[in-house]
Order: sequence, then C-alpha cells, then structure tokens
Amino acid sequence: MPSPPYPLSPEIIPLLDKQYEAFYNQYIINQQQVHYQPVEASRTSGTLIPGASEPLEVASTKDYSIERTETEGPPVAVRVFTPKGDAPEGGWPIFLYMHGGGWVLGNINTENVHCTYWANKGGCITVTVDYRLAPEHPYPAAVEDTWEAYKWVLANGKSLGGNVDKIAAGGSSAGGNLTAVLTQMVAERSLGKIMFQVLIVPVTDNTADERYESWKKFGEITPALPAPKMIWYRVRYLPDEATRTEPHASPIFGSDDILAQCPPAFCAYAGLDVLRSEGEAYAARLRKVGVHTEEKVYEGVPHVVMAMNGVLDKGQELVEDVCAKLHQAFYGA
Repeated sequence: MPSPPYPLSPEIIPLLDKQYEAFYNQYIINQQQVHYQPVEASRTSGTLIPGASEPLEVASTKDYSIERTETEGPPVAVRVFTPKGDAPEGGWPIFLYMHGGGWVLGNINTENVHCTYWANKGGCITVTVDYRLAPEHPYPAAVEDTWEAYKWVLANGKSLGGNVDKIAAGGSSAGGNLTAVLTQMVAERSLGKIMFQVLIVPVTDNTADERYESWKKFGEITPALPAPKMIWYRVRYLPDEATRTEPHASPIFGSDDILAQCPPAFCAYAGLDVLRSEGEAYAARLRKVGVHTEEKVYEGVPHVVMAMNGVLDKGQELVEDVCAKLHQAFYGA
C-alpha cells in the first residue's frame, strides 16, 4: 500500500481552492490515509479532519443515554447543545444532527464545533447522535440509532426546552445519508414531523460508480474522498451487496410516494467531491415530486470542506449558509 507523503494529483491542482492546497501541503500530505490502515488506527489518531474553527460558547451542553424503545442494542448516546439567549414562545426549535465519517469513523465529539454554530446562529437546540459504527455494527445499526434518537427527541424535546412541532434534521456525508433515510422513515411510519432537512455532502446512492459524472471525473484524482476510499467505507457499512439498493441504505431508491412526503431540503455539495453528482440526483428526485429543494455548490473544494471551516473561507461560508437556512426554516427570516 502507498505510504506518505500523498501529493495532490497534478490534474486536480488547477481546479483546487488555493487555501485548501496550501493547508493540505502543510498539514495533510503526510497523514496516513484511512483506507490504507486498520480502522482502529484511524479512530485513535486524534482529530478526524484538521482545520475546524473554535466552537462558539453555547448556554449549555449535556449528554444523555437513550434507552431503546424499538430496536435491539445498547443505549444510544446523544449530546444536546442549548443556544444562548431567550427561548422563543413555545420553546426552541430542535435540530437533530448526524455526524460524518463514512459510518466507520467519528463519534459524539465529531463536528461539535459545527453543532455550536447550528445552536447559536440557527437558533435551535441541537442534538447530535453517537450512532454505532461499522464494521463492528454494519447496516442498519446506524439507521436504527438515528431512529431511536428521533423518537427520543419527540418524547423528550419539551423537557429539554424545545418545541417538538419544530424539528429539523441534518448531517454531513454519512450523516447526510442518515438524514435522508430518517426523513423517509418518518414518512413511512407517520410518526411526528420533520419540517426541514439539511444534506451536507451526502451519500445518497451506495451503488454509485462512474455512471455518475463526479465519480468519473474526480474519482481517482480528488483529495479527501477519492472513489477507492468511498468504496472502502461502503463495504464496511454494507458488506451484503443486496442491501445497497434498499432505500434505508441508499435513499435515492425511495419511492416517489415516500419522497413526496419528505420535508423541504437544503443540499450543499463540494465542487470537487466524488459524491456531488449523486447528491444532485437525489435533489432532482425530491424536486420532481414537489419537494422544495435548494442546492448550493462550493466550487474548488473537496468533500471535507465543512470540517475545515477554520482554514477555508468556503467551509465557513457553508457553515453560515446552514445556520441561515435553519433560522429561515424555523423563524421565517
């Protein structure tokens, strides 16, 4: 297997944001690649992706352990971020958030920086989910944990100071996948309501290959998430190929009837991301069945743009955009 350093592809450099190029060459070029080492090594090597900003100061952060009501397994851990300021009449809106990491990496601490932004600037209690990880816990473990967290929010949101009539869901990468799946499950099971969804660089099709333009164009040359790395995650989360076309694994295979019941969406893509085209294809399906769907492409950056909001202007722009979209969904302005 190749060893560090991992220089940027000459083909991608002319397309690449100069801030990312400089940071990569200083801080990332010598980092061991996830798909070239054992899973445990990546989990214990410190920060998953360097370059995040400092967190904002929220009113409170509290961890909870959720007892399951529907599925088998240990309790599900969640972390609740309560924003600064006075709660609106009826309580704070609630944003259920799922972190990224290919369903293999990440934990309750991943993307906490961003959760403080969602809370303070989105004006919402933010609940992040410590879902179980593959390969120890393959599909559908993460889906089950997300569902249990949603049910817990419905049952306990009011006691947290929240308004359970104003729930949104969102996530990045694998978390974007879990978000899209959750919104379909809510439609299937008619339990409560999610009023808005945020899909940040989402995985929508776990059968994706070079039939998608971004896989064909960037699969072998993009940094951060080249196609071989995405497939490495996929086979650990979905070892049984037959499950990869299930809508709870690949939300793009959801039926028109279910998709039509999904909430309005904001979809954010990295311009050089292998996942861009499947995200756009999912947005097109939502729009086709009448779901109001907004999209934005952050050009010149790879998959990890949001995680690097402390060093990439495009990353901070994405974070601020999500905050604005949440605030608009919850408060109308």
